[in-house]
Amino acid sequence: MKRSNAFQFHSGTSIFHRLDPLSKLAWLIGVSLLAFGAYIAWIQIIISAIVLMTALALAQLRPLEIIRSTWPFIVACLSFFIIQSLTLPGTHVAFTIGSLRIYVESADYALASALRIYTIILSSMVFVRTTDPRDLAIALVTQMHLPYRIAYAFFIALRIVPTIESEIKIIRAAHAVRGVVKSRSVVGRIGEMKRYAMPLLVGSLRRASMMVMSMEGRAFGAYPQRSFVDAPHAGPLGIALMTVTLAAVVAWYAALMLGFVHAIYVFAPA
Repeated sequence: MKRSNAFQFHSGTSIFHRLDPLSKLAWLIGVSLLAFGAYIAWIQIIISAIVLMTALALAQLRPLEIIRSTWPFIVACLSFFIIQSLTLPGTHVAFTIGSLRIYVESADYALASALRIYTIILSSMVFVRTTDPRDLAIALVTQMHLPYRIAYAFFIALRIVPTIESEIKIIRAAHAVRGVVKSRSVVGRIGEMKRYAMPLLVGSLRRASMMVMSMEGRAFGAYPQRSFVDAPHAGPLGIALMTVTLAAVVAWYAALMLGFVHAIYVFAPA
């Protein structure tokens, strides 16, 4: 699995594939709320482990596939953790590296922040990989009663990103056929972006024009309501997932407001 196909729907038979889109959307929002509200490293470790187990067991994503798809984010989060640990101030020294002092509070905060970013990325990948954009648009209309014009805007946005990624690969292959050497330097990458900009812009305008004509030909927006042949519904498993996620979010923020959560530093010396 190449990284360019990571954030794109792939059909499957996993438990998450069989769930309705709104249940998975509620799970994604709940995980994001828990990740943003958890500023303590040990809590973030638990949340990250749960999301990882969900990706492996419930969405049936392979470990190597997850690493290949998210390795740029892993590198970015690791760099963020190292920089924040070295630069943030603190009061209790966890350990020293030469003349550098790594403080307990700074390392704990850096780890929590890095895991927060990766948890949201991984949960978003699970949602996109297991959710058909068409089913999501229909569920937003039939279950959340959103105007179908807004729902189809989400549908188009989720469909256009993989298309743009595919066009970039085609443009890169066309440049290689014409003898344009791929540069590995930062300046060279910026130059490549300039070469890609115009073909992508022209292709996007052409695709948008074709899409508008197709929607006009099918009388999109002519009626206030739109009917669907097959609409997804929340089953018992989806309702259970939403209930557990909502309960976890409410319990966590209630514990924060009532002061029941206390910091246990992962990097505290024994």
